[in-house]
Amino acid sequence: MNRPSFFLLWISLAVVGFTSLLGSCGADAAAEQSDSEAAAPLPDPSADYETNPYQWGFIDTKGKIAIASRYDEVRPFSEGLALVRKNGKWGYINKQAKFAIPATFRAAWPFENGRAKAQNDAGLFGFIDLQGEWTIPATFAEISTFSEGLACFREDQAYGFVDTSGQVVIPAQYEQPASFQDSLAIVFKEELYGMIDRQGAVVVPFIYTRLKPFAEGLARAQVAGKYGFINRQGQWVIPAQYTQASDFNAGLAAVAREGQWGLIDKTGNWQLPAQYPQLVYAGAARWLVTNKQGRYNVMDQSGNYLLEKDLDEIHPFTEDIAAFRDGELWGYLTTNGRIVSPPRYFLAWPFHQGLARVATADGLSFIDREGFLLMAPNPYFLELREFSEGLAPVQVYK
Repeated sequence: MNRPSFFLLWISLAVVGFTSLLGSCGADAAAEQSDSEAAAPLPDPSADYETNPYQWGFIDTKGKIAIASRYDEVRPFSEGLALVRKNGKWGYINKQAKFAIPATFRAAWPFENGRAKAQNDAGLFGFIDLQGEWTIPATFAEISTFSEGLACFREDQAYGFVDTSGQVVIPAQYEQPASFQDSLAIVFKEELYGMIDRQGAVVVPFIYTRLKPFAEGLARAQVAGKYGFINRQGQWVIPAQYTQASDFNAGLAAVAREGQWGLIDKTGNWQLPAQYPQLVYAGAARWLVTNKQGRYNVMDQSGNYLLEKDLDEIHPFTEDIAAFRDGELWGYLTTNGRIVSPPRYFLAWPFHQGLARVATADGLSFIDREGFLLMAPNPYFLELREFSEGLAPVQVYK
C-alpha cells in the first residue's frame, strides 16, 4: 500500500464532505435523517446508506488506534457509549469495541442523562435507555431531544411537548418546533411569536414577528421591522428602533442603525456609537470588528483594538483562544491579542477540552493551548473529530 500524498488527502476530504470551521459553528452532524426524509415513505434501512470506502474508528491521546476502523460512520463517546453505523443501521459500542446495544436503529443520537433518541424501521421516533430498551416507545412522527425535561413532538402538522415519561404535558397546537430555555419556550402561532412556560401558559403574548431566547435577562424582539428588547413579562425595556440587533453579552448588545453597528447597555444608552461596518460578539468580553475592506480586528468593551494589524478572518473565542486567518493560513490568538500559534495551518478548528484540531502539510493532528502538537500528523488519517471521554473519532485511508 502506498503512502497517500497530501493532494490525495484533500481529495478524499472533499469526497467525504470535509469542511472548515468557517462553514459551521455547530458540532459534527447528528446520526439522523432530516424531518422530510423521516416523513416520507421509507425504503429498506440498508438502502439509506452506502458502505463508506474509508472506515471510521477511534484513536487515543497518543494518536494510536484504540478501536479499529471498521464502521461506516461514528459519533464521539458519551456516557461510555459511541454511536456507530454498520450495514446501514446504527448501534452503540463500548470502549472495548463491543456492541452494548446492537445496530438495529434506522437513526440514533448520543446518550444524554441516560437516554437517547432513536428511530425504528417504521420511521417513528422514541427514546431508549443505556440497555437499548425503549423507555418512550417509538410512536412519534417527529420529536426533539429533551431540553429542561421536555421534548417537542409533532402531531399531524402541530407541535406540543412531552415529559421524560412520554406523557403529553402541552398539547400539540403550535406551528413550529421549539425547545425550553430558562423555563420558557418561544412558540409560533398564527404567524406571530410568543413565549410559554412549562405548564403551557402564555407568558409573552403573540405579537412579535421575530423573537429570540432571553440572554442576560433581556430577549431580542422585532415588530414592524425594528428590533428592541423585552423583559420576561413581555414589556419593552429598550423600544424597537434598530434595523438589526444581537443578544446581550457581558452587559452589552451590538445593534445597527442605517447600516452601522455600535454597542448599547441594558438601558439602551450607547456604549460605543454606531460607526462600525460589523460587530460580532466573540466571547470573553471581546468583539470582532470589521473595517471597510472587510478585514477583522479584536476589540474590548471600551473600543480598544487589541491587534496591531487587521486579519482576513477571526473566529469567536472558545476556551479563551480564537482561530484566525492571515492570507491562506490559520493560526491562534488569545483574548489579549497574543499569538499562540502563528499562521501555519491549512485549516483550524475551535478549542475543545484544551485541544484544537489542525490540518498541517503532513496531515491532521491536535495542538494544545501553547501551540504544541499533541501527536505527529498521520497522513493516513483522512478526518479527525474532537476527543470525548479520552477517544477521538478517526477516518482512516486504507
